[in-house]
Amino acid sequence: MNETPLVHAHRALNAKVVDFAGWLMPIHYTGVLEEYYAVRKTAGLFDVSHMGRIQVSGDQAESFLQWISTNDVSRLRVGQAQYAMVCHASGGILDDVFVYKTGPATFLVCVNASNREKILQGFLENQSEKFRGAVIRDRSAELAQIAIQGPASKAIMQKLMGAHIETLKPRYCMVLEGMGFSGLLSRTGYTGEIGYEWYLPAAQAPQAWDQLLKAGAECEAKPAGLGARDLLRLEAGYLLYGNDMDENTSPLEANAEWVVAWNKGAFQGQLALLQQKEDGLTRQLAAFEMVERGIPRHDMTIFSNGQSVGKVTSGNFSPILQKGIGLGYLPPALCKEGMSLEVDIRGKRVQAKIVKLPFYKRPKF
Repeated sequence: MNETPLVHAHRALNAKVVDFAGWLMPIHYTGVLEEYYAVRKTAGLFDVSHMGRIQVSGDQAESFLQWISTNDVSRLRVGQAQYAMVCHASGGILDDVFVYKTGPATFLVCVNASNREKILQGFLENQSEKFRGAVIRDRSAELAQIAIQGPASKAIMQKLMGAHIETLKPRYCMVLEGMGFSGLLSRTGYTGEIGYEWYLPAAQAPQAWDQLLKAGAECEAKPAGLGARDLLRLEAGYLLYGNDMDENTSPLEANAEWVVAWNKGAFQGQLALLQQKEDGLTRQLAAFEMVERGIPRHDMTIFSNGQSVGKVTSGNFSPILQKGIGLGYLPPALCKEGMSLEVDIRGKRVQAKIVKLPFYKRPKF
């Protein structure tokens, strides 16, 4: 079982630690709901060091990433970040990733923990076959990754690293040096709140974790586990690989055509996606909320007019909305806002309706 550099900190905080994608990870510390509300109201601190971190550099770094990912990497300036997907030739999603341009010819690609080996192998194969001028380096072990999310996250980071944090805009990143810490700080996250993800040397992670908790003590920031993280991302309408998308799902089916840069030139999976776009979709990811009381869960059956039409891919009870919410793949004709559905919850068909994402949007202050 793999362990992050913060595993001892989690145990010291009496976290419930479970196996997640081959890693010992905290599912919660004091409770999922308490940690969820901390993120929505003040701030929560997440260990996401289980994620994969792959550096791509060299003369062909940009052209390599243009081929391997769906988005247009050429649009990134140094210090910008971009969400993208990596597809195989048939158009299925191998992973969803974040690409950070950290230098003129250097990028950091954050991949899902469960897909790290698969993506790394795919990167190396493509590099050796087509892009000899790109250098692929797996930095997953040498770097830790800490996410601080919530309305108070900016103030907490400023306490630790200084007022210049104020200049960091959403989907931008900056190199940090000082206060005994170094690394890359980005304005990204997986909760729908203002937040940061900090990539720093693994040896610095325990001290950084402790200092962040101390800096957030006044506003009652809390460590948060995977349980709260999953609930927060669902409310924000963010997809989870393995549930809401996989190798048998295309970006078009997952309602993620916005990360497909059709005009950038050839990329892996482009021909298959163009053919699917021309033929029309047979299914599409839709969001729904429960009209009647009930909590939808993964793999529950969705019905329309008495017929089985799909499965729930993600579902939970939204504390902030006080109703059940979920995602699932349906025939496109049933994906229109306001359409009525039923979800089979423990043998009872419970009323639901199609809604637009996100379920929850952070209030503007």
